[in-house]
Amino acid sequence: ALLNQLRAVFDQIIELRNAQDAIYRTALEELQRRLQFEEKKKQHEIEGQWGVTAAEEEEENERIQEFQESIPKMCSQLRILTHFYQGIVQQFLVLLTTSSDESLRFLSFRLDFNEHYKAREPRLRVSLGTRGRRCSRT
Repeated sequence: ALLNQLRAVFDQIIELRNAQDAIYRTALEELQRRLQFEEKKKQHEIEGQWGVTAAEEEEENERIQEFQESIPKMCSQLRILTHFYQGIVQQFLVLLTTSSDESLRFLSFRLDFNEHYKAREPRLRVSLGTRGRRCSRT
């Protein structure tokens, strides 16, 4: 169960990375297109022509509008992936904290060193000192 959950965490990390790469690539492409358009305007002016035609300006504005409309979709996708990732990590930490192996319980403490997940998951709030310890009456 732990191995499967760890694989799910790593799979989600890869999904987040892919989404980040796509957003970054899209932003760079948009920047490149805008710079090319500005360069085209400057080149026309150097050649003694008017910057760009109204049709070219309209086409550029439509492309920019499409890019701006795609931003909320990318942000939404990133929020969904982030939420799913946090859930998978919480499940993994719960599995670690309920493990009979003391090293794995301490690993959960180390992975959640700033108690980010502990604040969100009630099953992680059990103190580390009482987990897996038997009561001894002497």
